[in-house]
Amino acid sequence: MTADRPPPPLHGGGYLGPWDLVPVTFEGGPLDGEVNDQDYTENENREQVGETWDYTPASVDSTADDVIERYRLDWRDGRWFYVHVGTFERPVEDRNFDAVFVGGPRGGERTTFVGNMRQRPEHATSLYPGYVLRHVGDDPATGWEMRPINSEGA
Repeated sequence: MTADRPPPPLHGGGYLGPWDLVPVTFEGGPLDGEVNDQDYTENENREQVGETWDYTPASVDSTADDVIERYRLDWRDGRWFYVHVGTFERPVEDRNFDAVFVGGPRGGERTTFVGNMRQRPEHATSLYPGYVLRHVGDDPATGWEMRPINSEGA
């Protein structure tokens, strides 16, 4: 968005008011042509103009490339857009990862967690009561285990 083209008036665009959800069209990249009409109000968009949003296809589809598709929020031609600004490699520590159940009734099974579970391992216990997520080794991509609570190493 440029300084000479302000965002729409608060009650513009045919919407009832500044707190109604507004559509944002994706332009370019893998989401080209899709419309997000479920997340942001006009006021929220006005506050976020120029900010970027990262879409990670692998967080939705485990077979997708582990990359970041970056979009920037823009206002032009009387509409909101997320404009594709590039594709970037997703850092290893943000990628989805597998954990192996070690012991207990699920011993030997595998599960996949989203990348941010590394920073919130206690959430794994809420998903799998009786187990705790542990990491063995220095590689953030491997060495993840789900161990029964109160077992050795857990």
